[in-house]
Amino acid sequence: MAHLVKLGALTDELVTLLTSASAENEPARFNAHRESALRALRHNSYLRTNQFDVTSRLDGLEEKFRVYNEDSLADALKERMDKLSKKDIKWARDIAFAPRADLAAEDPLLRDKSIWKNVDFGADSSDEDGFEDSRSELSGTTETDQSSVDEDMNKRPEDYAVAITDHEDLDRLREAQFWLKNPTVGGVKLETVKKPITELQAVREVLFMLAGYPTSLFETKPKEPTIIVPSKNYALKHASGDAFYKLAKDLADYGSSLMSLRGWAKRPQSIPLLQVFNGSILARISEFESLLSSIQQCFVEPKEDIIVSLLSVQAEINPYVEPLVRLSGITKKLDAEPYAHAFRYLELLYDETCTSQMAGNDQIYAFMGDIFFECFQIYLRPIRIWMEDGDLSHGDKIFFISEASGQVEPAALWESRYKLRQTQNGILHAPSFLRAAASKIFTTGKSVVVLKHLNQYPLMRSFESSLEPHLDFETVCDPSKLRLAPFQELFDVAFDAWIQSKHQYASSTLRRILFDSCGLHTSLEAMSQIYFMADGSAGAAFTNPLFDKLDTLDKSWNDRFTLTELVRSAFGVLPSTNPDRIRINILPLSRRSQDAGKCRRTVKALSIIELKYHLSWPIKTIITPATNTSYQRIFTFLFQIRRSSHILHRQRLVADILTSNSSSDERALYYSLRTRLLWFIQTLQYYVTCLVLAPGSHKMREALKAAIDVDNMIDAHSNFIKSMVDRALLGQRLELIHKTVLKILDLAIKLEDAQAANAVANKEFMERQQEMMEHSMGGLGLQTQRKGRQSMFVNEKDSKDKVESSDDEGKEIDVDLSILSVDDGQGQVSYVEKLRTMRADFDRLVRFVASGLKGVARAGSGEDARSWDTLGEMLESGLGSGTMGRY
Repeated sequence: MAHLVKLGALTDELVTLLTSASAENEPARFNAHRESALRALRHNSYLRTNQFDVTSRLDGLEEKFRVYNEDSLADALKERMDKLSKKDIKWARDIAFAPRADLAAEDPLLRDKSIWKNVDFGADSSDEDGFEDSRSELSGTTETDQSSVDEDMNKRPEDYAVAITDHEDLDRLREAQFWLKNPTVGGVKLETVKKPITELQAVREVLFMLAGYPTSLFETKPKEPTIIVPSKNYALKHASGDAFYKLAKDLADYGSSLMSLRGWAKRPQSIPLLQVFNGSILARISEFESLLSSIQQCFVEPKEDIIVSLLSVQAEINPYVEPLVRLSGITKKLDAEPYAHAFRYLELLYDETCTSQMAGNDQIYAFMGDIFFECFQIYLRPIRIWMEDGDLSHGDKIFFISEASGQVEPAALWESRYKLRQTQNGILHAPSFLRAAASKIFTTGKSVVVLKHLNQYPLMRSFESSLEPHLDFETVCDPSKLRLAPFQELFDVAFDAWIQSKHQYASSTLRRILFDSCGLHTSLEAMSQIYFMADGSAGAAFTNPLFDKLDTLDKSWNDRFTLTELVRSAFGVLPSTNPDRIRINILPLSRRSQDAGKCRRTVKALSIIELKYHLSWPIKTIITPATNTSYQRIFTFLFQIRRSSHILHRQRLVADILTSNSSSDERALYYSLRTRLLWFIQTLQYYVTCLVLAPGSHKMREALKAAIDVDNMIDAHSNFIKSMVDRALLGQRLELIHKTVLKILDLAIKLEDAQAANAVANKEFMERQQEMMEHSMGGLGLQTQRKGRQSMFVNEKDSKDKVESSDDEGKEIDVDLSILSVDDGQGQVSYVEKLRTMRADFDRLVRFVASGLKGVARAGSGEDARSWDTLGEMLESGLGSGTMGRY
């Protein structure tokens, strides 16, 4: 009796632990489990566990683990069994028989009850005795489960077989299998006669076919498994064969498109842009299959009366299957293009969206628009990273921006480090609908990169990105409000707003830093002061000493160290110029050109002097190194104009004693030609400095202030310097006119050389006459008295003649006669003939320049043409006026 009381108390505790039920909260359930457990315990003839049965079951469990590919679990079980077998413990087998709940808690895979069932090793054996033994062995063991102690774990599949005495259901099943029946006549099968089917059977076959399952009503071509055709072996009972076949053919075409679409979407893709397209296709197919399931449910379990009609089913699925057919057409186009880019399908989706909207098909318009924006979000990822962080994904060949390999100098950061990727045909490697916006995207990212190098990137990070507009079909297109607006325009406006939310802040920040922190205004002013000689006094302080050295044949006239010191002292006093950044470079000369005497005869020799002004690398982003050549050409041209003006404005003799014996014609010719040359040089200098460079520089600065980004600033400056080169007669179209102008400037040097040579000749003639007179008078015993106005002497040391005149109150005037009198190669041509020849050359060359400028102006247009026409009119009016005399 005490044993029963103890057993009952332990049983109550066991049931409560296993089932969480007690006599207080669930008395009925608790009593049922308690009575079941007591019966099992009372009728158990073994007080201890069968040791051999435990060993056998543990071995079988280890093998089962290995069958289920749980080798790690099997190894752990075997290891513990080996350790347990080495211990001499009386209750070892009881310990080994651990509850399954502990292992199941550790490994969720073991919660499947089938893994704990014993393996029927005799099921695969041909020995019938083995099958009987296995069943008898299994029948001798029982299991208890922690959730249901009375569950019978030893039932086999055949135990669930139900005897059927009514064969009506089986007959109906066989009747439904129409594909197994052949028409018969008198018990003879007719193989060539079509099998009749009901419309309900046809509907079921159509729904299965559209869902991608094999059917009997439809077949696939052996060589083209994605092409579905209706079988010719079946006919609808109440419809003509042609009508049924036509309807089945239309449905089969739908199935072919869906089959092709499913196959394309299941292809493995490694590119995220294609992966999202695959996911979008599969999601739409899944939605369509849900529709097919709902249609099937209406026929399988109708909740109300329903008409079975194949045409009604076709009409019901048409709005849903037609977009998928269009989508299948896009995938076929992709397969047809052998080298289609990964983003090619975005272009096709975009075109299909535009086409469906123009056709008025709102359903396909919304369907394609949703997929387009869904896939476009993936393409936006590298664009967003580039525009916000200035970074590019390593190895990304889809994005249209690439980075140059190797190190790039900061000055070339904007122009050389990043490039727009293009195809072999020179087309931007980007979707066609983005090519118009690619420039802004490219500029924004480069602006961020420059800000990083300027240590101003935290300003960008502090900018709130919440201003970025959302891009999806509902937001961009909003069919309820913008139904009639073209999709192309809606997308362009929305995407431009998306770009502008990032572009405007980055570009404006960099632009402000370039002006305020980097000193762009100061650098532009310095370039104007140095290269355009905007400050005339500073320009003269540099050019006049150089011209004097050239006229005195000083070999140091082209010494770059001396010239560097000279240019720094001349321009360094200006507030916007840093003298340490200025230097002079001398281009190499040929051996023949190294002769100073030959160099001084032409203004072309001055082109060897190259002026350099060093700019900081951020400023070089705007004033690119490519524009340095244009600045240098303008500087050289102004240099050459000043050279001719300087030699004509040399300090003149107050009393022209050296040419006192010259005829009036000579003097008139000389002064007439000199006046004309001065007029031409002053007109040309006024045109270049006041009509071209000054207004052009002001306009360029205004354009820089109004520019929205760095690219616009670069374009504004590049257009400015290009226009200045063209309007200053230095462009390719005016090359012949420019050479003619240089010939006119050389005439000034030739004129002064001829005048100096004539003065030296007159001086020598007067000296000979004086000597002859002194000899004659001396022979007669008479003395001569020299007149003050003829008192002369030559200082041979410095090769300069100093003339004293009573008319100028004893003032000494230096004239470099010995150098200017160098033979010009014209032999014994008289001074008058030289003047007449130079006068004719001047008139001919100036008229050529004037007519050429007006001709080019008529052929051109814009500001450049108007400037050329203005200069041509100025030259023509000057030649035609009578202010320069009859000579």
